[in-house]
Amino acid sequence: MNESAAAPASAAATPADPAAARPAAQPAAASPAAAQPAPKRRIAYWDNARFLLIVLVVIGHVISTVRTDSSLGFALYSFIYLFHMPAMILLSGLFSKPEASPKAVASTVQLLATWLLWEGVWAVIRAAVEGRAPGSGFLVNPSWTLWFLVTLATMRILLPYIARLRHPLLFSIALALASGLLPAVGTAFSASRTMVFMPFFVAGWLIRERGWLDGQWFTRPARAARIGAWALLGAVGIVFAVAVHLQDFWRIDRWLTWRDDYLTAFERGPIGDWQPTEWVSVSLGGIAVTALLLAMAAALTLAVLIVAPRRQSIITVWGARTLYVYLLHGPVVWVLRETGVIDAVAAWGVAGVLLLTAIAIAIALLLSMTWITRVFRVIIEPRVDWMLRRG
Repeated sequence: MNESAAAPASAAATPADPAAARPAAQPAAASPAAAQPAPKRRIAYWDNARFLLIVLVVIGHVISTVRTDSSLGFALYSFIYLFHMPAMILLSGLFSKPEASPKAVASTVQLLATWLLWEGVWAVIRAAVEGRAPGSGFLVNPSWTLWFLVTLATMRILLPYIARLRHPLLFSIALALASGLLPAVGTAFSASRTMVFMPFFVAGWLIRERGWLDGQWFTRPARAARIGAWALLGAVGIVFAVAVHLQDFWRIDRWLTWRDDYLTAFERGPIGDWQPTEWVSVSLGGIAVTALLLAMAAALTLAVLIVAPRRQSIITVWGARTLYVYLLHGPVVWVLRETGVIDAVAAWGVAGVLLLTAIAIAIALLLSMTWITRVFRVIIEPRVDWMLRRG
């Protein structure tokens, strides 16, 4: 996301650039103007990582409705969904602070305002095209991609309390594993995803708080580290690609949406013949599967962060606009679905999946353009100053 959704615009010193935390040498006789603190600068690395991840988000949504039409589509979807949102959540946590400062409050209020505004946008789209009025789940169950905004706002609100615990990361992991035990925890206000992804948000905050990624092994990873990271990403991707009968054995994609309790997850996505029905076996099995998937997500997230480019480039500029891509790609993909374009392209098999991937990348690039931010700023970053008390 851009800074309104994932990181404060003023964030400067990050684990990827420890030198940014050191003040520059000051002249012996600085003028009053020069004595003012310099504006904090963005770190190219984090924007680069954001752009890579938002491209994966768009690809996943483009192929979502046709993912079971081919083994390649299923493999690509499952691979992306295994780690792309955990990684996005981690970056969001990295730029969050466990405090209720005026700036933090304003950022969270703006996030909620954007969510409510876009719920209205989707309500209008559905009413105009489908003649469908908002139902009983309006605002309770976030529309499609809007769950991320609700989850992120909830995590920001909860972080000051979790940060006061002795072991905040262990607590968040326990919360994630326990989420599937409660059928009542579902899509309402994105509660299930909030609980499951909470460890990544807390880990992001701890990375910055405790300097876990400040070492040179991460800031300037050796060739061996990069090779290892690429090898891990490639190995997992290849496993998905060669397992052509994976969706017949395990609908892992249904687990990776993180909407269901463990019993429902096993009913919708049994693993071969393993479909426990007793509460104890369902609970222990669900916890084991969830722990494995989250561990894989953590490993792949770290691998992506290691291989992400660290130098300033054109994707650095695009990476600062990911909230625009995230929100605006939804209507674009929806139109492609409703008009049958995605189904028609997917019918070409492997070539269709590759073309849909190219279309998704093109959408991400288009929505990262400067003119997009100028035209749509009012509905992506609405002003909320009037809602907040001054002073």
